Amino acid sequence: MKIISCGLILISILTGYQVASAAVPVDTRLEQQRRLFVQARNALRANKLDSYKQLTGKLTDYPLYPYLLQYYLNSNLWQAKDEEIISFLKHYGDLPTADDLRRDWLRYLARRNRWQAYLDNYTPQTNETLRCYHLHARLQTKNPAYLLEDARSLWLSGKSIPPQCDATFALLYKSQLFTDNLVLQRVKLAMAAGNTSLAKYLIGFLQAENKKWVTLWIDTFNNPGKLTQNPKYGDIPIVREILTHGMTRLAGLDIDKAISRWRELKPAYTFDSGQIDAIERTIAIKAASKKHAQAREILEQVRNSLVDEEIFHWRLATALQNKDWTQLLQWTTGDPPLAEVKQRWLYWHAQALAETGNKESSLELYKTVAQERDYYGFLATDKLGLSYDMGHRSLPEDLSEWQKISVKPAIVRARELHALGMSYSARREWQHAFKDMTSYQLQIAASIASDWGWHDQVILTLGQAKAEDDLNLRFPLPYEKILASNASKRDLDLSWVFALTRAESIFMEDAQSPAGAMGLMQVMPATGRETASALGMKKFFTSHLLQADTNVPIGTEYMRRMYKHFNGNFILATAAYNAGPGNVKKWLPVSGCTKPEIWIEQIPFEETRKYVQRILYYASIYDWRLQKNIIPVHERMAMVTPAQTKTVASLSCPGERLAASLR
Repeated sequence: MKIISCGLILISILTGYQVASAAVPVDTRLEQQRRLFVQARNALRANKLDSYKQLTGKLTDYPLYPYLLQYYLNSNLWQAKDEEIISFLKHYGDLPTADDLRRDWLRYLARRNRWQAYLDNYTPQTNETLRCYHLHARLQTKNPAYLLEDARSLWLSGKSIPPQCDATFALLYKSQLFTDNLVLQRVKLAMAAGNTSLAKYLIGFLQAENKKWVTLWIDTFNNPGKLTQNPKYGDIPIVREILTHGMTRLAGLDIDKAISRWRELKPAYTFDSGQIDAIERTIAIKAASKKHAQAREILEQVRNSLVDEEIFHWRLATALQNKDWTQLLQWTTGDPPLAEVKQRWLYWHAQALAETGNKESSLELYKTVAQERDYYGFLATDKLGLSYDMGHRSLPEDLSEWQKISVKPAIVRARELHALGMSYSARREWQHAFKDMTSYQLQIAASIASDWGWHDQVILTLGQAKAEDDLNLRFPLPYEKILASNASKRDLDLSWVFALTRAESIFMEDAQSPAGAMGLMQVMPATGRETASALGMKKFFTSHLLQADTNVPIGTEYMRRMYKHFNGNFILATAAYNAGPGNVKKWLPVSGCTKPEIWIEQIPFEETRKYVQRILYYASIYDWRLQKNIIPVHERMAMVTPAQTKTVASLSCPGERLAASLR
């Protein structure tokens, strides 16, 4: 064992963890070590360094010992010796948090102008400030090899670069590498990002001839309707760039004007195929989203080789809106362009076949779609009048492989972090462990996580392994008592509640979304406060949404409200939970009834559309998991009636039954 002094502590650089004393049972020893770890961490936070040193010394064989060392180094960079940090990074560089230490240390070295040490310990970074410091370190240490070439690469960005690059950029500006062509490349990046302030700044670097073009580009961005009309500019590359940008902007602002303007501009300029495709694709999508009268014609003009998931969606939505089954049949003939749209493509091709009189071929194609366990597969099974084949297959039990994976250092550290409730760090370690794992090993790892009750990582790991057949693991039943009691209290379908909770958080009690939604059922703070008040919850704090016993009553109450608000319509209530009731009201038909599967396809928000589809088939799987009678997907779907209709039953929708009670 090699001992290195670290000021107030001793860092033991280990070649392996020591074996626990045979006199103490492993589980008991682990519990003791966990308590000591928490005490040591708290002592360091309280700056009780003697206590921290003493406690840490007792944990040299504990899997999280390196974390204690790193906590100290991170908080004491100003007094740690270089060799102590270097030694830590050498011996524990495999820790996902080691990169955090390196980044903090690089910032510290830069603030101290220790440029040679910065260079010696730099590894490629994504952080632009650290990359700028790296350029500056090379400049200060007279290490010019490829310096200007690297500076040029960093300078070519559609956003502003940190000022730490300024000194190196000053050299770039004086070099032969810095040309109007280079500046115009960055202008293009800036304009693509909508960063007109950066584009204005870049004008100052250009010769007079090019200044006017960038000024025109910015003006066209701000007023595309005016400046794409009868342009008096020559047919040169930069003008075509400006007009391409202007046309894509105009399509989003005024689709009528964009359609007519493109008819004028297309024959007048020699746009390249990429520019034509970009303009026509944007116009097609905007026309379809606005339900423009010419949408079908414009969508038809998009080259089939360019049909992606978005174009296919708008072709489908437009054909369904117009009940144009012949057009839909044409648009779905041939192989699906992407694996992601295969089921959707085949299902609606089968439907188009049926609607155009070819029922025999339609039924054969439904059989193909029904082989998959997903929304379209279940719908196709419903069309065939068959029961669902869940196709559950348990993961293999491989004790030998289980033992190998369970002792991997990152897996062991993840286990300890999870046991200590350090969720973020535990997830980092868990994902870090997968670097060299095969799909089979990932499946074994998922089984290990299931034993720990770590359901979110089980689901994510099986997804990463593309192993979807163990439904017990993929659709677990955690929090069953609290979910069941609240579902019963609010007369909600428990399978729906489980399906929605899995879709929202994959059962991560501490989940927080970028938009601010929190907890198991991803409740927004404002909704949480209002609902908590209505439920009579006293002393409610937003942080309580990260606790199941608060989050679930609020989330299920909001589900109940949406279900009642939309008159017991499952799909409308589900869409409203995701996108808000205001948006759902906007999407309701103006008149007449819309079949639910057609209404779902026309939801303009991709996230909400897929969310509703996912929860529909998840709910059927949860029927199976809860050992209930399986409700087919189509029985959870009611006709969608116009916005002004007071109740579901107040408008007759012939030929289509309403959804059955969800209880």
